[in-house]
Amino acid sequence: METTPRSALLTGRTIAAATTAALGMAWALFAACGPHAAKAPPSLADALDRMPPQAQLDTLRALSALRPDDARLAFHAGNAFYELAMDTPPEHSQEADAWYDSATTAYRRATTLDSTYSRAYVNMGLAYDAWRKRADARAAFTRALEVNPRDVLAYCHLGYLEYTLGNKTAAMDDYQRALAIDPDSPQAHYNLGLAFAEANIFHEALREWERVAALDPDGELGKMAGDNARIIRQYLADEPAGTP
Repeated sequence: METTPRSALLTGRTIAAATTAALGMAWALFAACGPHAAKAPPSLADALDRMPPQAQLDTLRALSALRPDDARLAFHAGNAFYELAMDTPPEHSQEADAWYDSATTAYRRATTLDSTYSRAYVNMGLAYDAWRKRADARAAFTRALEVNPRDVLAYCHLGYLEYTLGNKTAAMDDYQRALAIDPDSPQAHYNLGLAFAEANIFHEALREWERVAALDPDGELGKMAGDNARIIRQYLADEPAGTP
C-alpha cells in the first residue's frame, strides 16, 4: 500500500494547533506536495513511513492547513487512519470501525479533489474490505479501473476480493489482466501463488512465490513469499514417492 496520514478536515473535528515539530516537518515538506503529482514525492512518503500513525496525522494537519485542497495529503491521511484501524485489537471493534470510517472518508476526499486518483480508490477498497464491506470494496476497485484501466494493483486486489468470495474464475482473470500489463508484478504473482496453493497445485505455487521473492527481495511481500516457498519446498521434499 502506498504511504499515509490525515487532516481534521476529514473527520469534522476542530484541529488543535500543530506541535512545533510537526510544523517544522510541514514547512520542510511543503514544497514537495504538489496537488497534481503522479504520486507522493519520495521525500514526503519516506518521512511519513518513519512516523507512527498519530505523528503522521499531526504532520498532515499542519500540511493541510497550508494546502487544504491537496489530494495527496488526503490520501496519506486515509492511509494513517487505515493503519490505526489495522493496529486496533479485535476486542475494540467499534474503535476500529471508526478508524475505517475515517480512512474511507479521507480516500473519498482525495478522489473528490482529484477524480483521476486511482490509487486512492484502490486503498479505499482495501479499507472497505478490511471493514467487511465487500460490495463497497468491489465498487472502489472497479472505479479505480475505470479511471485507470492499467492500474495493476486494482486488478490484483479486485481479484483477491473475488477469490475470497468464491468467484475463482473471475479472480484468475483479474490476475492475468494484471500480468498482461506488468508481467513482473509481485502482487499478481503472490496472489496466483495463494490460488495455486489453495488448489493443492504446489509446484505452481512454489514457482510463483519464488518469483515474488526474486522480484521483491527486500520488501514485505517478497519476504512472505520466501517463507511460503520454504514451507512448500519442505512439504514437497517430505511428500511420499508416488503421491500426485
